[in-house]
Amino acid sequence: MRIRRSVVRSIRYFTATVVAILFVAGCGYALWFALRPPEPPSPELSTPAVCLSALPATPVGPLFFNLGALPFLKGDWEKWGAAYGASTQVPEELAVQFDSCTRAPQSWRVLDRKWHFGAVLLSGDPTNFRPLLEHLRSSPDWTLTQIDPTSYLFQRSPARAWSRENLRSVLEVFAGHSIKEQHEARIQLAHRLLFIAEIPASQILLDEVLKADPDSMMAWTEMASAHGMLGQWKESTEAAERALNIDPHYRPALIAQANAFYAMGRFDKALLITRILYVEMPGDGQILLLHAKVAHAAHAYQEEIEVLQTMITAAQGASQPVGLLQIYLGQAYAGLGDGGAAYEHLKIALKDPSISDADRSFAEKALERFDSKNQFLNTVPSFPQSSLLDAPAGHL
Repeated sequence: MRIRRSVVRSIRYFTATVVAILFVAGCGYALWFALRPPEPPSPELSTPAVCLSALPATPVGPLFFNLGALPFLKGDWEKWGAAYGASTQVPEELAVQFDSCTRAPQSWRVLDRKWHFGAVLLSGDPTNFRPLLEHLRSSPDWTLTQIDPTSYLFQRSPARAWSRENLRSVLEVFAGHSIKEQHEARIQLAHRLLFIAEIPASQILLDEVLKADPDSMMAWTEMASAHGMLGQWKESTEAAERALNIDPHYRPALIAQANAFYAMGRFDKALLITRILYVEMPGDGQILLLHAKVAHAAHAYQEEIEVLQTMITAAQGASQPVGLLQIYLGQAYAGLGDGGAAYEHLKIALKDPSISDADRSFAEKALERFDSKNQFLNTVPSFPQSSLLDAPAGHL
C-alpha cells in the first residue's frame, strides 16, 4: 500500500511538473511571439520588382525614376545609373532633380529631350506624381506597360500596353504568399487603378478582399474612394463609415468621408473632419489642400488664409512655384472682404511664369473688378473657381 501511494504521489508530482514546464514554456513562446520583430514584407509587395522584371534585357534608353523609386535602385546603381555617369552622378541629387519634374510635365519633357528615356518608373504615393502620371497616360509616345503594388511602369511607344488581364498575372506572383499579403497586394493594386480611372477593375479586387475580410479598413476606404470617383457619394460615405466603425481615427477613411461630404455640399460636416486632420497632420500637403478647399466652401476664409500661408511658406522653402496658391489666397481675402490684400496677391500670382494660361486669365479677370484704389467695383465679387483645390479622395 505504501509503495502504491508513493508511486501515485510520484506520478502526480511528475505530471504537475510537466504541466508547469509546459505552461512556462507556452508563456515564454507567447511572449516571444508577441515581442518578435515583424516579418518584413516580401519584395514583390514592397518593391517594384514586378515592374522592373517587365523591362527588356537590353534597355532602349535610360530609366527615369522618381524619388520614391530611388531606394529600390540604389542597390544596383551601377546598372541603373550607367546612362547618367554612375561613377560621378550622385543618385540622390539626380532623383531630387527628376522628382521635381513629376509635378511639372513640361519640365519633364525638357529632360526627356536631353536623355531620351527608354522607360519611366513611378513608385510610392501617386498623389506625389499625379501630373506626370496623367501626362504620360495621355501621351501617344508613351505606353503604360505594367502596374504592381508599388509602382507604374511606362515604356516608350510602341510597346505592349497594360490591360486588365495583366492583373491576374501579377496576382499569381502572390499565390504562394500569406493571405495577409494577398489581400494587401489587391488593396495596393486597387489604389493604383483608381488613379488611372480603372474603377471597375479596382472594385473587383476590393470585393475579393472584403468577401474574405469584412473588417479590412483599407479595403473599405479604397471602396469609398471608388464610389466617390463614380459620383456615388452616399455609397462613398457609407463605405468610409464602415472603416470608421472599426477605427474612428483611421485617417484615410476620414479623408474619404470629408471629400464625400464636400461633394454632397455638406461643407460644415466636411469642415469638422478637416479641422481634426489639420491639427493632427499640419505638415501633410494633401491635408492642407483638402482643408483649404473645404474651408473656402464653408466660408471659413480666415482658416483658409492660415492654411494657404502655411503652404506658400513651405513651397517657397522648397523652391517650388507659388503662383496658383497666391491666386487662392487672393480669393480667400476677397471672401473675407479685404480688397487690398486680394489685389496684392493676385498681382503677385501674375508674376509667376509657371501658372497655366487658364489660371492667368482667371487672375487677370479678377483684377478687373478693382478700381484705382484697389477696392472692389462690386460689393460681393463673384470670383470664378480655379482648378487646383482638388485633393484626391484618400491615400493609404
